Amino acid sequence: MKWLINLAVMAVAALVPCLIAEGALRLMAPPADSSDMWRKLPSAAEWSGQPNVHGKHAGVPVAFNGFGLRDAERSPVPAPGTVRVLALGDSVTFGMGVAQDQTFPRQTERLLSAELGRPVEVLNMGMPGYNTLHELAQLRELGLSLQPKAVVVGFLYNDIELSSAQKGAAVVAEQKQSLLRKTKSGLNGTWLWLKQHSLFAAWLSPRLGNALRPLGVKGFGQVGEIKDQYVDSNPNWRRMQEALLEMKRVTAERNIELVVMIIPAMAKFSDATYPIKEYHQAVAAFCHSNGIKVLDLLPAFWGGDGTRYWISATDGHPNAEGQKIIAQALAAYLAPLLPSTNMQMTGMTK
Repeated sequence: MKWLINLAVMAVAALVPCLIAEGALRLMAPPADSSDMWRKLPSAAEWSGQPNVHGKHAGVPVAFNGFGLRDAERSPVPAPGTVRVLALGDSVTFGMGVAQDQTFPRQTERLLSAELGRPVEVLNMGMPGYNTLHELAQLRELGLSLQPKAVVVGFLYNDIELSSAQKGAAVVAEQKQSLLRKTKSGLNGTWLWLKQHSLFAAWLSPRLGNALRPLGVKGFGQVGEIKDQYVDSNPNWRRMQEALLEMKRVTAERNIELVVMIIPAMAKFSDATYPIKEYHQAVAAFCHSNGIKVLDLLPAFWGGDGTRYWISATDGHPNAEGQKIIAQALAAYLAPLLPSTNMQMTGMTK
């Protein structure tokens, strides 16, 4: 009986600091998001912003234009002499927790306009929760009509995850798993649930991951089992591959440059601590083998501590400084692919 009492005391002693930390983190958390900012779409794109609605999301002001995008108001077609680029993506492209003028699409727009000597528009089409299937639908339903010269697909490691509607529509063959694999998946699923419902768990997870990865434990923390999912035997990865190939087809038909930009997890960028190199390698290899231009952002961040770019202690979305690094790398990559004023004038004199 005494050992039960001792066990209970130890449990309470461990729980109290966790509850205190949870309360402190909740006090520091941003206010709740504005309601009615999103609309459902009767298409494969599934959702977008409510056109011409302003509110707050992840603690910062968000303004949607007439297309339901977090962007400046844009005309249906670019003005004469203006180069237009579409930035497709998820919450990183959207600029979660970052002011609109600090998102990488807006920063890239300024850099390219100065570099090319002509007006450049980089339209922010990022939507929180989107994956490559959503982005393909968005490109078909809206993007192509906006007459871009280039399309940039911001590919993030969790793009391999399907939405509820996509899971319902998909026919996935049941895969046999070993007991060890099932146990690991169950533990990761439980930890993911905790991170979604506890700020303390969200704060603790990446720090435990950083501590354990040098010891060879790479499937824990910020990105879980993602590194094991970028294999051709995974039907979700094959679906994303098919979506990228379809993007290549529809953009090539219209002479539009397509670039897949691989976005890293904001972890510590070293061989011992970065958990998902396999994801970068798989996406880059697929793009190279299929003639798709690819920009891997990992070298732009390598050697630093990605946690310094978090928007908060519990949210690993890149802050304004992280968005700036993305913008600089993207602008440098796109500049040679887009027509400049000098190139246009040279072509006119020939």
